Amino acid sequence: MADILLVAPLPLDEQRMGPAIRYWELARTLSREHHVTLLVNNEDHPCPPDFSVRCTAEEDLGTLLARSQVVVVQGPALQLHPGLAGTLAQGRHFLVVDLYDPISLEQLFIDPQGEMGRALHREYWALLREQLRLGDFFLCASERQRDYWLGGLAALGRLNHDTWDGGSLRRLIDVVPFGLPAEPPQPAGPVLKGRVPGIGPHDRVILWGGGLWDWLDPLTPVRAMEAVARRHGDARLVFFDAARARMPMLDRTRQLAAEMGLLDRHVFFVPWLPPGQWTASLLEADVGLSFHPAGMETRLAFRTRLLDYVWAGLPTVTAEGDVVSELIATRGLGAAVPPGDEDGLAAAICRLLDEPDARGCRQEAFRALAAEFQWGRVCAPLAAYCRAPWHAGDAGQGYEKRWQDAQRDHRLSDAARAERQCFAAEARATAAQGEQALAVEQARHLEARVAALSQELRSSEARYQAAMNGRVMRLLTALQRSWRHLRARSE
Repeated sequence: MADILLVAPLPLDEQRMGPAIRYWELARTLSREHHVTLLVNNEDHPCPPDFSVRCTAEEDLGTLLARSQVVVVQGPALQLHPGLAGTLAQGRHFLVVDLYDPISLEQLFIDPQGEMGRALHREYWALLREQLRLGDFFLCASERQRDYWLGGLAALGRLNHDTWDGGSLRRLIDVVPFGLPAEPPQPAGPVLKGRVPGIGPHDRVILWGGGLWDWLDPLTPVRAMEAVARRHGDARLVFFDAARARMPMLDRTRQLAAEMGLLDRHVFFVPWLPPGQWTASLLEADVGLSFHPAGMETRLAFRTRLLDYVWAGLPTVTAEGDVVSELIATRGLGAAVPPGDEDGLAAAICRLLDEPDARGCRQEAFRALAAEFQWGRVCAPLAAYCRAPWHAGDAGQGYEKRWQDAQRDHRLSDAARAERQCFAAEARATAAQGEQALAVEQARHLEARVAALSQELRSSEARYQAAMNGRVMRLLTALQRSWRHLRARSE
């Protein structure tokens, strides 16, 4: 039995994103055999009965690490906890690096033409280099991803005579995809149908389960809804608005729906649901939807929400190109259409809506695939490692040089992060200045308008003073007072 520390890359709260869910479930699964602590960076976290959740101050991190043998990190974990890398450098822990999320490809879609996007690329690439240099054992989500990360490890010299195991290099990197609970989802009543204004109890819900990230394509589904709505007037496409980690794609999608006259009629945006209500939405929906453009990010992605659809037995339409969409198509669980194919997407959605029992006739196939992805099964390589952990074969010779290079990467990542934050601050300041300039211009316009009105009203007052009994002048005084108040606020 080992003492394991899992370092969550995102806050663990009601708006659990994919990486946070993954670390919660890994902790649950590993706690059946080991003592597990999940380190998070938010204090308002749930407290499960089967493992420990800690939000530890930096000065207390050493105490936590002193009790741990195996440390599992993903994404910005080493940046979130600066003391972690220094302690790991002493070589007393076994470091597992989780590469299931290809963040180096996702971030290319963020501010692609701007300096902030370039700084983000430098930050994440240095972050990944640090982890690729240091890990004793690596995880990824699919065999396709494994080929990609083997190339990254080879480029940094980690594929060598010391790490070679005589064959597949599974002792260096293995596959642990996203998983599913063993328990099926339980009905909890509707949370969308008859609850969201504009969605009736008997409407047909097409559910976009994940976030509206810049590397996905929710725009083609919005365009496709025009044709879907002509054939199925009760069709409702539902997106979720994440309060945290919002991206420009959300506004672009909402704007397109408004321009097409579909917003709040056939396309809806609702607040992000907590876990229990999220499960209920999966069970009441009629079609699950995920769409993405063609490209390397898609090829290497492992879409979390597609697995959720499988768990809930929800017939699914998705774009071709990633590993899970291929399973959806080959197992007969829905349809995968070419990326960007608006007509093909509309036709695939309509075919499922036309079926009298699209859910029921696929339940056996859904259950079979869900069983293959139960957390206890997919976590097996990590569980086996934790039972008898090992250092990477090259942890001896050249180990100090690797750590020196990793420390340099850490500093480069920190510098790029600070640079990105400066760009963001400058953008906010520029936006604030623009808003202030607009307010001043509006005040000047109002000043000229009030002056013109004053002149007109003086002329009117001279002609109608007796009849109006001074009412107009009181109106003028009120207008001038309002203008002075507005100008004072804008300045």
